[in-house]
Amino acid sequence: MTGWGLRNARGDGGPDTSGAVTPRRYWARLRADIDRPLRRGAWYQVKKLGPREALLDVGGEAVDVPRPVLDIISQPPHRWSVVPRPKNPARFPGVNEYGVCPNCRERVPLTERLASMRCRHCHEVFDVAWEEQYFQGV
Repeated sequence: MTGWGLRNARGDGGPDTSGAVTPRRYWARLRADIDRPLRRGAWYQVKKLGPREALLDVGGEAVDVPRPVLDIISQPPHRWSVVPRPKNPARFPGVNEYGVCPNCRERVPLTERLASMRCRHCHEVFDVAWEEQYFQGV
């Protein structure tokens, strides 16, 4: 795992004995409904990536999440996540799926199949990941 510019807990570039390896930047999102304060479909920056769990930055707080329940990517997300079955149907009455902005995590009901959308919160435009099978059968 050399060549990633990793530093150990002491910050001196010596061997990392913590057992966790984290490259420069990773992002993760839930792929199972577990009891953690994360929005379904939202991407979070990984603070530390260990063999069994990841430590995510959730609103400035570190939250540990088991790796098997995460999608993990090494590039910043650039597409809206499409989330089926809102967890709280009262928030989006009559909506079967909603989009989550990859930039600010804003949730938006999806009432038509647009190829791209502008976020009403951060005003950025991103493609919609319709072909992903995110959170299906979970």
